[in-house]
Amino acid sequence: MESKKLQDLGTNSTANETTKTLLALRGIPGSGKTSLAKAISVTNGAPIFSIDSYFENEAGEYHFDYQKNHLAYKDCEAKTKQALELGIPFVIVDNTFTLDWELEPYVSLAKEFGYKIFIVTVENRHGGNNVHQIPEEQIEKMKAKYQVFL
Repeated sequence: MESKKLQDLGTNSTANETTKTLLALRGIPGSGKTSLAKAISVTNGAPIFSIDSYFENEAGEYHFDYQKNHLAYKDCEAKTKQALELGIPFVIVDNTFTLDWELEPYVSLAKEFGYKIFIVTVENRHGGNNVHQIPEEQIEKMKAKYQVFL
């Protein structure tokens, strides 16, 4: 009887519909956004776009330059748009997104290209440390201004 239920899931029209998805992972540095993005990507091959990748060299070393932060935001948005234009079925964006306005370009892109967008906040309940040498006082400021829309 159990296999019949599983077969029914396979013939359910809503289960068979292909839905293009944009997943925005947000959280403070060290929360595990990048680890989660990689774990999801391994299962479905989804590309991952992030502001952090702009500051990584080909060896994977991270060198943040605050003066280029605005360029990193634009680069991430442009790469995401390109993936959505191509119709890639599942796309992941991994950024802090502490303020609502930072998500707006991605919400607009999802609407423009017919994607469902899911915004997931990753909490640092595992005690992870940020790997980008962001000072603790800066992280505390980020926490204080973090906006969640429920």
